[in-house]
Amino acid sequence: MKTAIRNTLGSLALLIASLSPAAHAAEVLRIAVNPIYPPLEFRDPVTDTLIGFDIDFGTALATRMGMTVEWVETSFPQMIPSVQSGRTDVILSGFSDLPKRRSLLNFIPYLWSGAQVLVRADDSVATAQDLCGKTIAASRATSFPLMIQDWSKKNCTAKHLPAMSFYPSESGADARIQLLQGRVAAMVQGRETVGYFMKMTNNAFRQLGSPLSHMTLAIAFPKNAQSLEQKMQNAFARMKVDGSYATLLEKWSLSKDAIETAEGASP
Repeated sequence: MKTAIRNTLGSLALLIASLSPAAHAAEVLRIAVNPIYPPLEFRDPVTDTLIGFDIDFGTALATRMGMTVEWVETSFPQMIPSVQSGRTDVILSGFSDLPKRRSLLNFIPYLWSGAQVLVRADDSVATAQDLCGKTIAASRATSFPLMIQDWSKKNCTAKHLPAMSFYPSESGADARIQLLQGRVAAMVQGRETVGYFMKMTNNAFRQLGSPLSHMTLAIAFPKNAQSLEQKMQNAFARMKVDGSYATLLEKWSLSKDAIETAEGASP
């Protein structure tokens, strides 16, 4: 008799637990992020909260999937290992879809990117040749230094002009400071950051020519996450249709980098 009562009480407890709000809590989507890249992901200098396009975008995608987001701050070298080990589910952090990464990860592209040359707005520089023999800054941790070298060969040394020299900045922010203070003649940074920083500096910079490269930023998934990838692809498609993707792009000065725009098409 006592055993029957215990079994009945146990069944009732399980039933009550299944009906409780906690039992139906939204599934958590763990997103790897490295918040040092405005306007995509960075910390608000006043509140220290995570903000940026990727933060808004990832939260909106998760909401449409019936999930909540846990942002897992991850160093750049640990991004790929974090999803491969299952510590995080996806990467959404200004992460480029590069051919060398496709054997390791699957991608959903969401923004166009590329290396863009900037000069001071009041500078007389008009062409690449005007920078021959001068110094160009870019973050040394990126692929930009090699692009500057190739750009210099094409526009300077191949035309018997002095080569451009390279200033290895610690970051994009350092490169912008060097340019604003006149220590370098130009800088290179990701095209997706240009609109935001021109707005923040009251158009202290201007773009010189077309981007030196074309690629996409993408959400990255481990190879065994096809179901999650499809759900997120569907959520992204809904954001395009309902206009929320365009609204977030405008909010963060990224409208020209929308993945479906003609301007974004790789030449």
